[in-house]
Amino acid sequence: MNRIDSIYEEFDKIRSEIEISIEKMKSDLGNMINKIVLYGAGSAGIAFLKYLNDAGIYPVCFADGKPEKQGQFCEGLEIISPEDIAARFGADALVIVTINTDGKRYCKSFEEALRIGGHSGVHRRLSEAGCRNVIDYTYFRRCHSLFHGDPYNLPSCSDIGEMLKNRDNVTHVYDLLDDDVSKETYEKIVRFRFIDDSTEVPTITQESQYFEKDFYRNETDACFVDCGAFNGISMETFLKINGGVFERYYGFEPDSYNFQLLNKFIDGLPLDIRKRSEIFNAAVYDECGTETFYSLKGPGSFMADIGNESVNTITIDKALEGRKATYIKMNIEGSEIKALKGAENTIKNFRPLIAAAGYHKTRDLWEVPMIIKSFNPDYRFNLRSYMNHLSFIYYCS
Repeated sequence: MNRIDSIYEEFDKIRSEIEISIEKMKSDLGNMINKIVLYGAGSAGIAFLKYLNDAGIYPVCFADGKPEKQGQFCEGLEIISPEDIAARFGADALVIVTINTDGKRYCKSFEEALRIGGHSGVHRRLSEAGCRNVIDYTYFRRCHSLFHGDPYNLPSCSDIGEMLKNRDNVTHVYDLLDDDVSKETYEKIVRFRFIDDSTEVPTITQESQYFEKDFYRNETDACFVDCGAFNGISMETFLKINGGVFERYYGFEPDSYNFQLLNKFIDGLPLDIRKRSEIFNAAVYDECGTETFYSLKGPGSFMADIGNESVNTITIDKALEGRKATYIKMNIEGSEIKALKGAENTIKNFRPLIAAAGYHKTRDLWEVPMIIKSFNPDYRFNLRSYMNHLSFIYYCS
């Protein structure tokens, strides 16, 4: 029995103490169920709203600390300032903080969770605004059935049912990992999801994310495939590390607002670099076409049936048309598996270094390394976390 199997065995013994039903959750909410305000009108807030709606719970509005969002609408709900919550809905309204979080610690009761200060600055501001009932959304991860099917991106709330059904795969990936740091990181992520959200996952600075010196190869003929290019931030790091010496850069960014920023960044580079760079206003996927997309006009935009616009999709194999890749970076908000499928030939033919996020969807934890391994069995896998359980990258070399 490896260390992951032992976590499964432990969970089997204590599951009844940890898990709560949707009915119990609604009972705990009591009268507050009719005046819930979600603080944080971003990707986590949108996802959590959808999960609540699927369970028959309908928050009354969003609140957000960013002035530019206040007065706007998100998913049909008005976004108000935190200072307006108590005046609009009463000091006893339940404010659920929907900002992606590491998790504070496991709470056995709803009342205890209300007393625990997570996101201390946010809680302080809400308290000063007269809000008496404030809780982090991660408390609700105990309600396993609420997150069944994993249809929305909410990394702090895993689909425990999928974890249980895929025990063999979860344990297998642990055995694939190449070093002790990777194995410890993986083990503690699994423990966090199943048993104890006070678990501290080994975490390193984001300064070298995607370009860790232990894994990234600085080559003069580098061909960088940048999936989720955003505003050019990874390209900028790539140029610094490579000193501008590379063969090709391919940047993919589906969000039209972000793509404008990326295009502006590329336009500001020297002519010889621009000539070696190609950018696509498209999402990397497993087929070419169009898909529904949720644009946030900033970080966190994602592919989803609940999206607010359509975007073009393209496969990496099609975009490169047989040209080589030496490095593929992929952090694309839950579309990693489909994008990897669309890069099968490129991966088989060139065996590029791959840095791929493994946290957006529950299944990404095991499916990301397993699909890459299926394309080329010679790949080695390392795992590094940049925000406890919440942001981790597989380095595949």
